[in-house]
Amino acid sequence: MRKYNFISCKNICIGCFGLIISVLFVGCDSLVEIDKPKTEVLATDVFKTDNSASAAVTGMYSSMLTGNAMLDIGYGCSLSADESDGTDAIYPFSDFGTNSLTSSDYGALQYWTGFYKTIYQANSIIENATNSTSMSDSIKTKVVGEAKFVRALSYFYLVNMFGPVPLAVSTDVKTNSALSRASTTDVYIQIISDLEEAETKLPVDYTDDKRDKPIQKVASALLAKVYLYTEDYVDAEKKATEVINTTDLYELLPTSEIGNVFLKDSKESIFGLNTGTTTGHLVTYEQYYYDYGSLYGSSGGSSYTITSSLANAFEAQDARKAAWLGSFDYDGTIYYYGAKYKDYDGSSSPLEYSVVLRLSELYLIRAEARVMQNDIPNGLIDLNTIRNRAGLASIQPTSTSDALDAIMQERRVELFLEYGNRWFDLKRTGRADAVLSALKPETWKSTAVLYPIPLEEVKAASLTQNAGY
Repeated sequence: MRKYNFISCKNICIGCFGLIISVLFVGCDSLVEIDKPKTEVLATDVFKTDNSASAAVTGMYSSMLTGNAMLDIGYGCSLSADESDGTDAIYPFSDFGTNSLTSSDYGALQYWTGFYKTIYQANSIIENATNSTSMSDSIKTKVVGEAKFVRALSYFYLVNMFGPVPLAVSTDVKTNSALSRASTTDVYIQIISDLEEAETKLPVDYTDDKRDKPIQKVASALLAKVYLYTEDYVDAEKKATEVINTTDLYELLPTSEIGNVFLKDSKESIFGLNTGTTTGHLVTYEQYYYDYGSLYGSSGGSSYTITSSLANAFEAQDARKAAWLGSFDYDGTIYYYGAKYKDYDGSSSPLEYSVVLRLSELYLIRAEARVMQNDIPNGLIDLNTIRNRAGLASIQPTSTSDALDAIMQERRVELFLEYGNRWFDLKRTGRADAVLSALKPETWKSTAVLYPIPLEEVKAASLTQNAGY
């Protein structure tokens, strides 16, 4: 395939933040060396009123979007796994496709610095809101809950990308400068603690049904995922059930509406990112990258075609293939690309959010958790719920291994290109070597399951590097 002429997300117009936000949340040259504020406005002044504290939280979400760490997860991780074809990947993601990152690679640095900047902002909100004597109790509780959730979400991605990472839970420069890499166990303990507290502090319901801010059940959904990843299958099932049973908020769309799953008001959506609020670009980044070429009339195709392995993983009658994949003919060869997101106008308010968590994943989390507890019959009920929604017949594997294989297959065709799910699944289940050595025999190496710690961070904070880099 030839290269396509695409605009980098770096060139998208970035919206301005308010003065309070730019003053409170300064950048960082490394993990722990935070720049001094450029004005004399103090964080304590920001948290004197409910409105200014809420504006600080808005700044935290803005950082998640404009720092690109969250929005770019899908691209790097899909290339690292067996989802996207790296032939036409644009900088800084091309090396993800061959699993040949280096410690000086910009792509890994972008994830690292982006998440730690967001974590610093969350830490500042938690500290200053907790210590504020002038905020109302209700707003104080809410903003701390949101910051705890965002910090947990950021560490979840960091630990799954890099393994052991420094665990910064304060804004104290002296403390943070001495941090070494915490064990994955300790990082997950902190994630669980933050999410459990967020469950008690976040609102019960969405504001105006806008699903771009966390509520209690959003924290519960991420907890279910974390428990699955840490092999706490009892609690994974429990938390997934809590979310699935919240039928006033969530429901699976029927097969006939499967193309509407990613609309911003979809009841299948649990939590998404509203890129229209800060980036100046009203379509989702998934649509912009995966669909951009074919829909905006470039000379051919998408910048990120999916692998033939993924395209062939769908069963013949799977409604998801028709609804969530696009295709184009180039020199007589059919190529497929991700088309889960369909709003490419960008001239009005966004119709879609970039969905981070949705209900179908909770069914598959519960299915896996139940099978791992030897409850194969009920695990298969959840699995077949998702298969049936896709227009497929139920299956009845009888062994644990066959049931788990079926669940991994279903996760692959249900959650493809969504926030690193396939990449993380291959790693956490020990399948990465077998799958990726067959797909990429010339470039795959076992140590590539973790991304390299950026070289400048290794030097600045004396951090140990991951093996293989």
